[in-house]
Amino acid sequence: MFGGLKAPEKSATGQSGSFADAYSKGVSAAGLAPSGVDPLAFGRDLLTRVGAPVTEDNLTAVSAWIKAEGTSAAFNPLATVRKAPGATDFNTTGVKNFPSYAQGVETTAQALTNGLYTNVLAALYKGDDPYAVADAIEASPWGSGHLVRSVLESRGIPAGG
Repeated sequence: MFGGLKAPEKSATGQSGSFADAYSKGVSAAGLAPSGVDPLAFGRDLLTRVGAPVTEDNLTAVSAWIKAEGTSAAFNPLATVRKAPGATDFNTTGVKNFPSYAQGVETTAQALTNGLYTNVLAALYKGDDPYAVADAIEASPWGSGHLVRSVLESRGIPAGG
């Protein structure tokens, strides 16, 4: 489904405004999250895959979610435990390492659309408030708890969409 899709080696450049500032605080000097993905690219690809709009607020939310997870599980920045062909266990909780970027996006999308995260998807479908996404994640079984909200606050992202 993602034939030829690869994670960029560096983060996007030429960004301006609050998202660029927030984004730059959540990635390594090379522009990659500890999981080896560019949070902006992963956010765009994941949002597209689940049918949510690619908005600044949604990208801010996904970037904060990636930072909150903080995992170095390969190609799995949101630390899903969903099984996939060729995936290996990253930790004893069952977070997976994925063999490719495309599989990481696809498997994360499958996890989000499995029926347990309708509130998260609803907030992403609105696309206008990273705090609404953070609150939906906290209220879901994903496991990130309040950490996405904490990351947004630490980045100085204003509440209220």
